Amino acid sequence: MFFNRFYGKKIKTFIILVLVLCVFTSCSVKKRSKNNNNNSINASAVQGEVPSHSMTGVVTNIDTDLKQVTIRELDCDVDSILDYNATSVVIDKYGSEITGDELQPGQIMEVTYNTSNADIIKMHVPKDVWEYQEVDKFSFDGDTNALSIAGKKYQYTSWTYFSSLERKIQLAELGSHDVITVRGIGITVYSVTRTKGHGYIRLENYDTFKGGTISVGNNIVLPITDNMLVTAGVGSYRVTLSKRKVKAVKNVIIKDGKETILDFSDYKEEVKNVGTIKFNIEPHGADLYINNSNVDYSSPVTLNYGEYNIRVEMTGYTAYTGVLDVEKPGSTINIDLIEKDASVSSASTATPSPTKKADYKVTTKKIDSNHTITVSAPDGAEVYLDNVYKGLAPCTFTKVIGSQTITLSKPGHITKSYSVDILDDDKNVKLSFSELMEDSD
Repeated sequence: MFFNRFYGKKIKTFIILVLVLCVFTSCSVKKRSKNNNNNSINASAVQGEVPSHSMTGVVTNIDTDLKQVTIRELDCDVDSILDYNATSVVIDKYGSEITGDELQPGQIMEVTYNTSNADIIKMHVPKDVWEYQEVDKFSFDGDTNALSIAGKKYQYTSWTYFSSLERKIQLAELGSHDVITVRGIGITVYSVTRTKGHGYIRLENYDTFKGGTISVGNNIVLPITDNMLVTAGVGSYRVTLSKRKVKAVKNVIIKDGKETILDFSDYKEEVKNVGTIKFNIEPHGADLYINNSNVDYSSPVTLNYGEYNIRVEMTGYTAYTGVLDVEKPGSTINIDLIEKDASVSSASTATPSPTKKADYKVTTKKIDSNHTITVSAPDGAEVYLDNVYKGLAPCTFTKVIGSQTITLSKPGHITKSYSVDILDDDKNVKLSFSELMEDSD
């Protein structure tokens, strides 16, 4: 009996010492080296002989019921679940004291905690942490792991924490219509939080307007195509479909990750007047865009009567932008681009003249007609490339080079978009995505 009590106490003491040692040595290989002795809190001096440890990490979860916060150490995949209470001191970036319940996922905090019971002693935002809030203009470069924001470039890493609505997401799930908050130290991005997501508008019974344009709010203008599915940021919008003199207007509320159906069956006027346009463009091989869609003009192009924004561009030449008014059965358009190093006196000839600038941005996309993109999964999902319907997965279509968005939709499931970078590498591309989640609503 004495033997068991004596050695039992010895073993218990040994185990506690081992646990404390593990706390101090965990993630030592992966953790970036830093000298923060001046910034960390000497909890032993403040609290007596309380064993403590300090670390800096990203808040990944807050459980207000259990009064627990999960911290992921910087440059490390180790998560620590710590307890906060009335005695825990939590300081925000403004130097004001807040409660643990007011913490937000994505925040970078330095935390000092009691290693014997995992109770938080103090948390605060390190002075070298920077933050950009409510950013709606940003871009990611997958080749260099660069995030461009506010005219500056930062680096994201495999440890960067991407989240939305208190859940972890992939970088590819971020879209151009999203709003994000970015936090980091130096040039390194440690957290990207999506504060405002995106949803979708699905058009039905809109044959009258095919070939025309759809505008969503003040920022989205697109050509109207078959099986139209438009991506837009969360919010309320005025949606306008127009073609020739026919116009339809509806209001819509976009919810995160949801499709909203707009039915235009009450607009049945048929547009029968069409014109056949022959384009003579120099130099040969220049790209022609009509209402932001790349058009093959090797043969005459058939267009319904009305106005169209056109753009012609080619590397080494000044792009041409103008407005085409189709109002008769047939016509010929001549456009000669100007070399960028040519003198101003060598003016180009173009019909029609650029009476006004297109009211939406034209993004040049290089077409690789010799190769394809195949989306193999999820099986049976509708596949959209930059809002243009491509077919049901598995499906194959002509390869388009550059950054673009793949959208997947399936009845009874949550629609999802992925940002992809298609390389100009003379190879076919095969893409496979996770199964869509069932929509419980």
